[in-house]
Amino acid sequence: MAQTIQGRHQLGALVGAQKAENFYELHYSSGETARLYILSDSIFRFYLDPKGAFQANALDLNLSSFDNSYHQKSSAKATSEAFIIQTGSIKLVFGQKPATLTIFDEQVHRNRLSQTSPLEIGDGASIEFLKQNQNEYYYGGGLQGGHFSHKGKKIQIKDLKVAGNGGVINPIPFFWSNAGFGELRNTNSNGTYDFGSKNSSNCLLSHNCEEFDTFYLIGNSPQSILQKLYQLTGKPFNLPKYALGLGYLGNFLDFTWKKSDNTNRTATKFEDGDYYEKATSPENVAAKASLNGEESAIFSARAMIDRYHKMKFPLSYFIPDFGSQKPANLDELQSFNEYALSQGVMPGTAHVETLLANTQLAYTNKQNEAKTYSALANSLKQQRPLVLTNNGNAKSFHTSALAFGEDGGEWDTLKNQIASLLGLSLSGQAISGCAVDGLRGGGNATVSVRDFEWKSFTPLLFSMDGQGPTPKLPFVYNNKISKINRAYLALRKQFSSYLYTLIKKAQNGDLIIRPLFMEFPHEKTNYSDEWANEFMLGEDLLIAPITDGREDEKGYAIKDRLYLPDHRTIWIDLFTGKKYAGGRVYNNLSFPIWHLPVFVRSGAILSQGNRIFTIYPQGKKTAKILNDNNLNSDETYTTTITSNLNDDRLHLSFEPIENLCDGVAKDQATYLNILIDHYPGNVSLKINDEPVRLNESGSFNAFLTTKEGYYFNTNFIAAPAFSDFTKQRQTALQIKLAKRDITDTKIDIFIDNFHYVKANEAHAIIDSALRAPGKPSINPDKTTAHSLTAIWPNDAQVQIEVNDLIYDGISGKSFTFNNLKSETLYKMRLRYLSHNKVSEWSDYFGGRTKPSQYKFAVKNVKMHSSMLSQEGHDVALATDMLPASEWRTANKLTNEGLTLTFNFTQEEELSRMVYLPRTVDQVGRIIKASLAISKDGIHFEPYRDEINWPNDPKNKVVGLRDVKAKAIQMHIIESSDGLVAAKQFYFFKPKK
Repeated sequence: MAQTIQGRHQLGALVGAQKAENFYELHYSSGETARLYILSDSIFRFYLDPKGAFQANALDLNLSSFDNSYHQKSSAKATSEAFIIQTGSIKLVFGQKPATLTIFDEQVHRNRLSQTSPLEIGDGASIEFLKQNQNEYYYGGGLQGGHFSHKGKKIQIKDLKVAGNGGVINPIPFFWSNAGFGELRNTNSNGTYDFGSKNSSNCLLSHNCEEFDTFYLIGNSPQSILQKLYQLTGKPFNLPKYALGLGYLGNFLDFTWKKSDNTNRTATKFEDGDYYEKATSPENVAAKASLNGEESAIFSARAMIDRYHKMKFPLSYFIPDFGSQKPANLDELQSFNEYALSQGVMPGTAHVETLLANTQLAYTNKQNEAKTYSALANSLKQQRPLVLTNNGNAKSFHTSALAFGEDGGEWDTLKNQIASLLGLSLSGQAISGCAVDGLRGGGNATVSVRDFEWKSFTPLLFSMDGQGPTPKLPFVYNNKISKINRAYLALRKQFSSYLYTLIKKAQNGDLIIRPLFMEFPHEKTNYSDEWANEFMLGEDLLIAPITDGREDEKGYAIKDRLYLPDHRTIWIDLFTGKKYAGGRVYNNLSFPIWHLPVFVRSGAILSQGNRIFTIYPQGKKTAKILNDNNLNSDETYTTTITSNLNDDRLHLSFEPIENLCDGVAKDQATYLNILIDHYPGNVSLKINDEPVRLNESGSFNAFLTTKEGYYFNTNFIAAPAFSDFTKQRQTALQIKLAKRDITDTKIDIFIDNFHYVKANEAHAIIDSALRAPGKPSINPDKTTAHSLTAIWPNDAQVQIEVNDLIYDGISGKSFTFNNLKSETLYKMRLRYLSHNKVSEWSDYFGGRTKPSQYKFAVKNVKMHSSMLSQEGHDVALATDMLPASEWRTANKLTNEGLTLTFNFTQEEELSRMVYLPRTVDQVGRIIKASLAISKDGIHFEPYRDEINWPNDPKNKVVGLRDVKAKAIQMHIIESSDGLVAAKQFYFFKPKK
């Protein structure tokens, strides 16, 4: 039994080590004993228990699935400096003094990881120190609001219960590095992972528990590391196919409605022709919501299903008691479930106690997700259960999908959610989604439709209705918005086979939504948060959502900083067919409100279900499309297609399908849409290596009626649901093959004189007639913490290279680069552009961005309120420097008003105070207040007798130039609705 040691201390020297039957035992001079378990040749558990019990398995990991064989095969030796354990190509080197661990991989001839100093244990904490390399990046930790790449940042492994910028939900004590290792801490305690926020050569990883129980995972790729994580936690569960459709979560148990009018932005017009809004008090109640119309038919859950279908939005699943205070009546819920099923909608519940025999899915929390999944699986027998959860942990992805909501209606929310979903994906939470238009707030039609557009390309698409006054329905705005949303829902269905393949592959460590570095690892720029506003869906689709409200004179969205990676790749706009060269950052692109920037990677083979494939030939590409019979089993069958374009000859081959699942038809037709630039030469077909005649159709109508043949279509549209939005069409060779036994048929198609994209066709040619630019520079007067403005002498179209990336689409005599990192040097050069010809580059120039304003913010401000705070919105949230959090009073202002006291840890010289009001609605906005200053934290003197602010969401500033204070009091006299709320209060020092 280990000796009990009080106080935090460093692990002492390694004084002994031995190989036991199931583990290696390590003894330290500070009294601790640790164990090393070799679970495989790339999964190692290091367990230091100060109590010496070694019984805990906090995360309930699948330890029983590992045998003892790798431990038995391992060997060990002691030297004068270290105890070295060898298993496969891995050496675990335990230094004697200092007592540090290094993991060396002979396969790559370098350290995977190394501790810089011994563990620190005690005072309720355990801390590990790891070396950080210059080009090492870190990912994981669950949902870290607003970013996915953690190098240079400090993240919290703690449920902050907010998902916006700086917030954390679904914290996972797991991270991994592109150096080829991951680490999973086996604990439920809160923690902090500092990946170099203060010391760029060190990582500090701490948890609020004295046990240090961690698993080191070694892998050559992110997929390999995630595979090993899933060996411990269980693989991501397999979605039922209906979960790819549109979901609705609402509350039809608690709410009442009152009459309103069309001037109220939160009012909804119902089928009786009148407008209604949610009632917040018993007065003037017109009707109560219900499941089946027990109170009033139009306010029922049944009516909502009918409403969706009438508006031509086919629903896939429906939870009618989401957010309700009490469970539904079982008889009423049974009746609703029967009705939903009769309409092709899968019914669910948000209360575990109301799982019925015909319940298909559930929404629950992390305490009940495993139990709920098991109950549903037992009830549904062969059918797959669907469990959605609002939060989770390291094992959640084995039994549930994360479905969360945020405040809607804001552009910044879209940016945060893209990065947050990427972070979840990199943390092993493969299947997740965020409610369209958020949980609360909303009401901005443009933000809402742009939100629906990009979320159509995420694993889950759903809305969470009834949690605020604004309806969350895809048809709530106008016919134009409804038509766009309807088209994107149809597009999602068109790509459901592609998405389902990704969901199946995610069980083996592939990501569904991916940051750019997963597909383009050779580009260093992709590893940071630089391009956190775009993502890959699988390996062939790049999605670059519209994330701000800038518009041109036509009302089209202006898109800057759209990065299309890899100079060897051509990217094709899904809707227009326009081709873009990779390896460039595009600016000043215009996208009408229906047009989401979606780009297809050249070479792509896109499955669209029912053996329909759209192919964008370039080079050689093999695609494996996974499918099954939608039953709760591990059966999967694979369709393998190879496209090989070589010397203007295209060869397409389809292999016979092995292990076709029961219930799947063997005889199936095959349909191909092959993008092409010009009319091809000879088109020939071989079935099982035997030539088969393939006739050309003279018209599209003739092609539709033939059983087998091809047609050169100059009016092809890759997304048919958008035919009313754009007149632009593409050219495609369409081929139809008759039904054949797909388990016994090898198909080869040969197309001569085939031309589509070529890697060099969009690359520029240097023209000596274009003079090189003279002395471009940075305008110092416009430099900020996050922007630099380049200027040059002549009004012209130019390209600017910034840190080795070419920025295109720039014209005039100046251009401002936004969203830059603070205190960072940017190296640039510029060249003129005329069509596809360019001048020589200018000499290099550049500039450094200024420090972020938050560098000058006063830290550790403590706020006291003279009124009680609303539960879950306590005073600490008003000054925690996390924009996602929010403080709010529990009650409305009285005649005495409200006094807020802000205490500093020391006397501070100040420059200004900034108040961030709620932006999603008009709740709690401060309208009138006064300010007082204290130099000792006790006695206050008036500073501003009256402060008047408009009722709007803009930041409010109070100048405090030359003020020195230990505390500040704000006395609030009036607010927008009687309540008082704040996203944040900041106090800034002068910049010196």
